[in-house]
Amino acid sequence: MEKEKQKSVIKKYIFIFFLVIAIAIAIILMIVYNEKGEINMPYKLEKIIVQSSIDTQNNESENLWDLNISQNNDIYIYINKNTKNNTETNIKNVKVDNIKTTNKIGKTVALLPTNTNIKTNYINSVEDFLPTGFEYKGATADNMQLREIGQNGGLVAFRLKNQDLGKYISNEGEEIKYNNELLKKSGIDEKDIIFDLSFDLSIETTNDEKYKGTITITLPVGNFEEKGSVDKEITDFSKVVFKRSE
Repeated sequence: MEKEKQKSVIKKYIFIFFLVIAIAIAIILMIVYNEKGEINMPYKLEKIIVQSSIDTQNNESENLWDLNISQNNDIYIYINKNTKNNTETNIKNVKVDNIKTTNKIGKTVALLPTNTNIKTNYINSVEDFLPTGFEYKGATADNMQLREIGQNGGLVAFRLKNQDLGKYISNEGEEIKYNNELLKKSGIDEKDIIFDLSFDLSIETTNDEKYKGTITITLPVGNFEEKGSVDKEITDFSKVVFKRSE
């Protein structure tokens, strides 16, 4: 009788031991997943290219120069097939939403291309997608105007514009230099136009798998001391954690 009780106690402790081990493993896996997320998605964020520039809009007035100053950030997100993942699936759609900015001055808006010419594709873009976000559908090839991304990988583009930064009014006939000099003449401190942009990037595949990660970029991506346009290629996404989402 005593031996049976001992066996029962031993079995009970063995069960508790393995239960504790199983719980510990589950907790460790959850911690690792929260820190690293999905490490072998079928499609991956390859690079982001940002082109930052100073821009102006003309106002009709009696002055020779009457300009509203703004600052553009053209963002190009490249998503490619993960060669380490053999899953047979295509891109169904890519979404950008939960767009947030920390700008001190000006008003930020998110614009989308209205044509495929990279030099003029924002000329007629007026609708602000910052409050709602936007979506690119998977297609046979990239098409910024139609908001389509290649189903085997491609490009998502949008412009983050910080407008109404200040005004430049003058009747002097000198040539305008679209750099820090114009900002100074407009009473704008270049330090005040620096801000952080964050947004959620979601990739959905034709297998109905969804992956979401949050990206943060400091804009503009350089200073305008010598020229009015600077660019940067971002390839380090070690701090971007993609997780499965609904």
